[in-house]
Amino acid sequence: MAIQTWEFLEFPGPSPDGESNTVTFLNNPDRQGRGEATAALRGDGSVGLFYLVPGSLGASPNPTWQFQDFPGPNGAKQAAIFLNAPDRQGRGEATATLRGDGTAGLLYLEPGSLGISTTHTWEHGEFVGPKQAVDFLNDPARQGAGEATVTPRKNGTVGLLYLSPGSLGASTAQTWCFKEFPSPNGVADVLSFLNAHPRQAAGEVSGYARSDGSAVIFYLEPGSN
Repeated sequence: MAIQTWEFLEFPGPSPDGESNTVTFLNNPDRQGRGEATAALRGDGSVGLFYLVPGSLGASPNPTWQFQDFPGPNGAKQAAIFLNAPDRQGRGEATATLRGDGTAGLLYLEPGSLGISTTHTWEHGEFVGPKQAVDFLNDPARQGAGEATVTPRKNGTVGLLYLSPGSLGASTAQTWCFKEFPSPNGVADVLSFLNAHPRQAAGEVSGYARSDGSAVIFYLEPGSN
């Protein structure tokens, strides 16, 4: 496969323009596959998208990117229920934003690769800060690539949607970390960071680009590319 590079695009709101244009983009050749897209699905309908190019799906029509929004106050819970319904999404097949108002936005690949299997289950959690979220992801059974999608909020709290049990188990070969990139060059600095060697591969980063130009990433270190 060709060497992949992280890139970024901004899709303006209001809803549903940002979400629908993001889905259209991801479904255009060369289409992004599992773990190759991580999005900030903001409350104003705009979307900030980090993605790998070229996508691994190429011109294949299956699976297909779709979008779903879940109202508050139980959006995170409803998103987890949705992902756990057949055909269930597997690793790298979902990127979610768990907003502070209790709503949630979800980009996902359909059909999911888990089918009716219950080996892994999507769950959600709330944390007072990014350090606590990272500590959780690094506890056995540790989440691996594509098994966590993280939302850092303006008030410092963090929402997490994750697959359990994680595939890394008790292995410490890779470690979850987080990094803040200040405005106005947050996105550009994220791309420089992710594309440095060893580079993060599909599913090894959950990124959130804020509308003020700052950005936050949660990532597995070292990257496998």
